[in-house]
Amino acid sequence: MTRVLGRKDLISLTVYTNEPLNSIALEVLFRQSEDISLLPIVCDVSDLLSQVGSLKPHVVLLSVDTSVDWGLLNKLRRESPDARVVLWLHEITPELAYQAIECGVRGILRKSLAPEMIMKCVRKVHAGELWFEKALTQTFLSGRTVKISKRESELITLVSQGLKNKEIATVLGVTEGTVKVYLSRLFGKIGARDRFELALIGLRNAPSGMDFANAPIRTLTGLPELPQHATAAAAPKKAQSQSTRLFFARAAH
Repeated sequence: MTRVLGRKDLISLTVYTNEPLNSIALEVLFRQSEDISLLPIVCDVSDLLSQVGSLKPHVVLLSVDTSVDWGLLNKLRRESPDARVVLWLHEITPELAYQAIECGVRGILRKSLAPEMIMKCVRKVHAGELWFEKALTQTFLSGRTVKISKRESELITLVSQGLKNKEIATVLGVTEGTVKVYLSRLFGKIGARDRFELALIGLRNAPSGMDFANAPIRTLTGLPELPQHATAAAAPKKAQSQSTRLFFARAAH
């Protein structure tokens, strides 16, 4: 005998996308589901915040575009702390994925996946599970993750652009000697052997698809483990703030 689901048993879902074809496809997909209640699809950020704040959906599926940034994710969390947010996108760097997790995102779903996987993701996330592809979780588990300050982020960016110490000093408004000190500490902190390796780490972790400029802290992921003596040597004599301490990513499943 088929069980008839009551409204309390249904998974209420908010979908945001500004692409008409995606909107139509998702409408058709979710209307076929017996356990997912699709709310009116929204294509404007203000309507998204209004719907999430008033209707408190269980799951929010966000098609990532230029309107989706860290500020929006934080606003969604304030509007409905219990809503489970899933980012729907083409690609994402491990760094951005880690930042998204810190903003409360419970799933990252690629647009290249089959329709049934979208349904499965919504159900899994609603059930309290996390949805991250294997490659991302392996990155979180296999490598060291380091938080860096905004100034350190700027330094990595400038080195990645090929600037020399004198040019970096001009951009940052500091002396060339100060730049050398910054670089020395940064090499020890993230385990880079030289400027070239530092640039490669920066490029590998470079954000794409979401505006990262407003994030006060960057996270570098997938770094090799430091030898015991190197870890001790990299620590400055003064106590570090929480935002600059080394820590290891752990994924709970």
